[in-house]
Amino acid sequence: MKIYAVSMDRNLLAIGFRRVVAAAKSNGFDVQSIYFLDDIKEATHAGSWWRQKTGEDFGVNFLSEEDRLDSLAKYLSDGDVIAFSLMSVQRNLCKALCEKVKELNPDIKIILGSYHPTIFPEDAIEFSDAIAIGEGELIFVDFLNRVKNGESLEGLEGTWTNIEGEITKNPDRELMTKEQMEDRALMDYALENNYIYSVADEKVTPLTDKIFYKQIGTVYNTIWSVGCPYRCSFCSQDLLNDMNPEYAQFRGPSPAYLVNEIKEVQKKFAIDYVIFYDSDFMGRSLAELKEFGRLFPETGLKFILSGTNPATIREEKMRVLTDAGLVRIKMGMESGNDEMLEFFKRPAKTKELRKTTQILSKFKNKMVAPAFEMIIDNPLESQDQLYKTIDFLHSLDGPFTLSLFSMHFMPGTALSREEGDDKFIAEQFDKEYMFSYKPNALNNLLSIFAVVKPSPMVLKFLKRIISGKEEKKYPKLKTFLYRAMLIRRAIDSVRFGDYSNFPTWVMFAYHKTRHLKLNFLSE
Repeated sequence: MKIYAVSMDRNLLAIGFRRVVAAAKSNGFDVQSIYFLDDIKEATHAGSWWRQKTGEDFGVNFLSEEDRLDSLAKYLSDGDVIAFSLMSVQRNLCKALCEKVKELNPDIKIILGSYHPTIFPEDAIEFSDAIAIGEGELIFVDFLNRVKNGESLEGLEGTWTNIEGEITKNPDRELMTKEQMEDRALMDYALENNYIYSVADEKVTPLTDKIFYKQIGTVYNTIWSVGCPYRCSFCSQDLLNDMNPEYAQFRGPSPAYLVNEIKEVQKKFAIDYVIFYDSDFMGRSLAELKEFGRLFPETGLKFILSGTNPATIREEKMRVLTDAGLVRIKMGMESGNDEMLEFFKRPAKTKELRKTTQILSKFKNKMVAPAFEMIIDNPLESQDQLYKTIDFLHSLDGPFTLSLFSMHFMPGTALSREEGDDKFIAEQFDKEYMFSYKPNALNNLLSIFAVVKPSPMVLKFLKRIISGKEEKKYPKLKTFLYRAMLIRRAIDSVRFGDYSNFPTWVMFAYHKTRHLKLNFLSE
């Protein structure tokens, strides 16, 4: 049986996708993985982010031209099964691709998984044979077994099925237990039987180590646990929690499993850093984090937390993690005024945020300045409220930097359900989620804090300068400030040996230097 699994997320991270593929392979199925990339010659993560953040046209997504899909549709059409992993932003592309494949091979079975089919099942099932709701590892294996054995998809737990136009919502499937997560196959992290589809080149080519390292560098990206108890209005987690309360719980394997997974990857790839994309890494108990802190140093690596919530950051947890190799964290602050924090349904308000930044400040000699993520360009936020955020940031202990994101009404979130109509939401399926923020005076004033915290006198002076001109645009100033922030972060990162955000050649130079040092010390 010929099986294709296609990740449409335009990068090689695809953590959940890799776990689903690993589950299928561990059950005896031969799966060919295909990862969507834009122009593999030009569009690296660093390049795309640079163009986006500095205000240049962010146009590496060529996917609006459906005629670019013909070669991929032809390539996939000789299969027996195709599994697509997609977010809502790839919905229109996936629909067009499914239709083209079905025209070439009406008998092929198509199953969709990930967030879009889970959040919008009524839509996704219209252009597929089945959709997986929620966790897909076990569902995909059962689906493949049924297709292999010529059995009907009727009643397949955890799915909706479309059998000759008759759509059926099948019984829910129980989520994986901790024991099942402990026994599951390690994430599929390999070059063999992995391919990329370059939309710019319109062809499928093998994933080489050169492409792999150019996209990812010497970084291993993973997630320890799934689940989140919070219901932030800009996230679709609340829908998952409503579907099954267990989605609100942190569920994952043991620290020993996690460390073993990392060690196995180290045998095949040059790795210096691990980035954890958990929604709230510190939401676990102190005891579990201590066990992680005891085992992780065995890898000899440093790690980064891409997802932390101020509601769960504690001094003792930070001490355990920094001693184990934590060098950088990102934290979702979102706003610096309680009105917007309430609007976003954030679990931590300004009082808690202040306490959290005081804790983080105590570790300024152990890690890179933390990056606080902020949502701006909010049409429902007044200038006075944004000034409150600026004053709040000025009152915080440092050091810190900022990552600014322009607000976007993402499909499937509470914000879209409350503020947008169906037509508005449908329009978002064709849009990128991460828009560069507006280069107006007020945003530029806020972005200064990503570089340096101005003195009270300087801040007062800057406020007076932009008063009455808050919406006037200064794109060159925005570009200057962003580049200044990159330089500031680079200097800070070098200090702590964190090259995970640097160009690939820098990461490899560090990798070689680090291993020469390790070899010298071991002699």
